[in-house]
Formats: sequence, structure tokens, C-alpha cells
Amino acid sequence: MRQYETTFIVAPVLSDGEIKQAAESYEKLLKKEGCEIVHVDKMGLKQLAYPIKKHNSGVYFSIEYKAENGEVIDKLELAFRRDERILRFLSVKLDKYGIQYNDDKRTGVIGKRKKELAEARAKERAELEASNKAKKAENRKKQAQRNASKQEKPTVEVPAEKAKPTVEVPAEKVKPTVEVPAEKVKPTVEVPAEKVKPTVEVPAEKAAPVETADSNIDIAEEVSLDMDILGDLTDI
Repeated sequence: MRQYETTFIVAPVLSDGEIKQAAESYEKLLKKEGCEIVHVDKMGLKQLAYPIKKHNSGVYFSIEYKAENGEVIDKLELAFRRDERILRFLSVKLDKYGIQYNDDKRTGVIGKRKKELAEARAKERAELEASNKAKKAENRKKQAQRNASKQEKPTVEVPAEKAKPTVEVPAEKVKPTVEVPAEKVKPTVEVPAEKVKPTVEVPAEKAAPVETADSNIDIAEEVSLDMDILGDLTDI
């Protein structure tokens, strides 16, 4: 027997029950024609590469079956063309490599490598995100420390020999401050400069001699007069 694979797309506007019913109807058609169903793959809703009958997506189904010849394919494709629920369909004949590929895909041999690669990439992505998150947290911590250090005033240590000692003075030696009432304070009067008489210093050689009224009396006469006065006093 020959082995074939038919893939078809169902319109997504149908309900889940109608989509399932459409797929099962073609399985029944193949069985009615004497075909052996090997595997039915329900791939689900997928985005279309280009719009088909004003639809941008569709529900994919793939049926793998065995048949005596390809006459059943003509009947199957005729049913597809008459069904408005079917957007596209494609039937291919599988060789031994295609059959082996489908078997490996179902058993997970082909998808295993792909799954391992996806898991490794996911792990690397998670480690990178964790590393970036830790770096961002460390940067935020350092920035907060820098901001705090800018706000704090630096403390300067002065050597003991340069520091001025603090001297405590007893209270009895401190002169009290006396407050004088304003009315008892003598005001200071400012005299305009133009009203102050200037003091002029005259050199000695230029100063005029002072003449007295008795400048013409002889000194000898003054001495005799004094002696006469003393004699009169002794007689007494």
C-alpha cells in the first residue's frame, strides 16, 4: 500500500464543534474508501501567510493514511472544493524518508533536539536577565551611596597642637555688663567743620615780644625801693 498525507485548512469563523465535525467527516470519507488512517495531527489555529477568502488565519489539520492507489485523492479533493468551510488543501505522496520523518516526529526524536535547544536558550536568557537585574540593583545601591555622601558635610580633624584650648573663666572674674538708660547718656554733638576756628601755630622767632607797662623802670631803683620798704618794716 502507498502512504499519503493530506493537509487542509478550516475557516476559523466556525465554532469548535463545527470545526471538529468537518475534520471527522473527511476521516470517515477516507475510511469509507478503504484507506487506513495512520495519524491525524490537529495543529490548531495558525496565522496565514496571506489572506484567503478574507481570512487571515485558519485551523490546520493533517491526515496521514495508506491507500491502494491515488484514486481516493481525487474524490477527497473534489469534496474539499465543494465545501465552503475549507480554505486550502494539499495532498502529497510520502516516500520512505517522508514516512521515517513523520515517525521520528511523532516519537519525539526530531523535536527532542529542538526542545533541548529551546530550553538551553531559555536558560541562557533567564541567567542574562538575572545578571542584568543584579547589576542594576548594584548600580542603584552605589548611586544612593554617592547621593548620601554628597549630602553629608565632611568632618575635618584638626591636630591637637593646632587646636585652640578652651579656657573656663570663673563667674566672679567676669565683668558684668551694665546697661545705661538712654536718657542718661550724653549725646555727642557734631559741629560743622566751617564753624570750628582753626588753631594756628606761629614760630618763636616770628612772635612779637610782649611789652609791659613798667618796661622803663630801672632795676636798681626797684631794688632800693624794696630795701626802703624792708627798713620801714624793721623799725616797726
